[in-house]
Amino acid sequence: MAKLHKSKLNVLTTLMKQVIATVCGIVLPRVLIGAFGSVVYGATTSIAQFLSYISLLEGGIGRVARGALYEPLAKGDKVQVSRIHRAIRSFFLKIAGIFLIYTLVIAFFYHDIAKVTFFDRPFTFGLVVAISLSTMANYLGGISDLTLMNADQKQYLTNTVMTVTNIANMLLVVILVWSGANILVVKLATALIFVTRRIFYTGYVRHHYRLHKVNADGYKLEQRWTGMGQHVAFFLHTNTDIILLTLFADLETVAVYSVYYLVVRSIWDISSSFSGGMEAKFGELIARNQKDALHRSYRKYGMMLTLVALVLFGCTGVLIVPFVKLYTAGIMDANYIQPVFALMLLLAEAMNCLVLPYATLPISANQLKQSRWGSYGEAMINVGLSLILIQWNPLLGVAIGTLAATIYKSLFYMNYTAKHILNSNIWHIIWRFLGAITVLLMVSCVGMTALWNVNMENFFVWAMYAAVTCLLTSIVAMLFGLVVYPMEIKVIARDILSKALRNNK
Repeated sequence: MAKLHKSKLNVLTTLMKQVIATVCGIVLPRVLIGAFGSVVYGATTSIAQFLSYISLLEGGIGRVARGALYEPLAKGDKVQVSRIHRAIRSFFLKIAGIFLIYTLVIAFFYHDIAKVTFFDRPFTFGLVVAISLSTMANYLGGISDLTLMNADQKQYLTNTVMTVTNIANMLLVVILVWSGANILVVKLATALIFVTRRIFYTGYVRHHYRLHKVNADGYKLEQRWTGMGQHVAFFLHTNTDIILLTLFADLETVAVYSVYYLVVRSIWDISSSFSGGMEAKFGELIARNQKDALHRSYRKYGMMLTLVALVLFGCTGVLIVPFVKLYTAGIMDANYIQPVFALMLLLAEAMNCLVLPYATLPISANQLKQSRWGSYGEAMINVGLSLILIQWNPLLGVAIGTLAATIYKSLFYMNYTAKHILNSNIWHIIWRFLGAITVLLMVSCVGMTALWNVNMENFFVWAMYAAVTCLLTSIVAMLFGLVVYPMEIKVIARDILSKALRNNK
């Protein structure tokens, strides 16, 4: 019961974190664009993406470490847990030193790379350094402690900390902008807020786990290098587009991409929050060799994630362009109305969400090496196709590259998981997946067409349309669930009914 309670708490707090993050993510860009313009906002987004490239040196160590931690945590082996934690911490301290040098290089050259004309060189240098501070804090201990807590299914704690700091950051940024602070002061304040996360994680790990002072010399995380493939693929999926747009387009295009990606990625975050703790739960069941329980959990998470994704991404497909029209009203320095780009980006992130249970199981089973070509192939397709098509159309080019890579990734992981972990029928899995994508595409296209000429004067009117859209999309998703997941829905309905009857006695 305690395990079940922890799992539900992880899902609830993950959902809370993502909702708050979405609200903050919607408010802050509008505040910053309104105060400083699309070009400045595009520059800050671009700088953050350039700095994130140092994470390629992480080599997927976080995923590999989580996979290695599940078994010793399940067995209560504190010595092994301490050794793995020390190895992670030592690795990231080295990354911190490299990151410091990399930051200084970017700070010195970014003014020329992005052809900045609105700031002088010293100001640009300071802006890069300010944006880098929170990442530096993570490398100085935050990531190792966070990895241990998440592997131990303590996501409810990390989610709460992230929620509180996100709210504090949003309030502070709004106050600073209203008081007339420049973008450098705003970004410096943001970095200092997020540094507090690292302080909490370190304090909790020291107090709760009381790790042994073991020597990690000679210890190597298995599959460390094969973990790099999945890490690189995820990084390219979330970062490469902005870098390519910075180099081959302009900062106005970066701002347009960032606004749409913000909305779509926020929906992905909220959808995936319903599977909060899924990887750790799968890892525990696999470590204990509880195959029947693994299959039940997989089916439950898969159905829940699919139905939630259909509702949220379906609503987003219908409402995203009207939302962006209102969101960027009065901003005339870039063309933010991009319906075809929005639909392609939406489909890519929806697929990325729907395939999550299949992509998670190899990590939980510590089979990164065996499944490495799913990530390698995704990375090569994403970069290669985007580089070719960006010359034709910057926004559509990077969106098509991402979509094609995600299709490959989805097919690979569904096939691998069905054959090597679940021993399930691959065609049954693909049929469900394609059915969900087809329904999503139909809902998005029909809804987007129906609302194209509707004039929504304010967000209240938009909210009225959103409520109706959500109701209709929920009905469609439920009908889809009854057709595709009849047994799973029957089991859940029976469990709910049995629980209700017990409570009434």
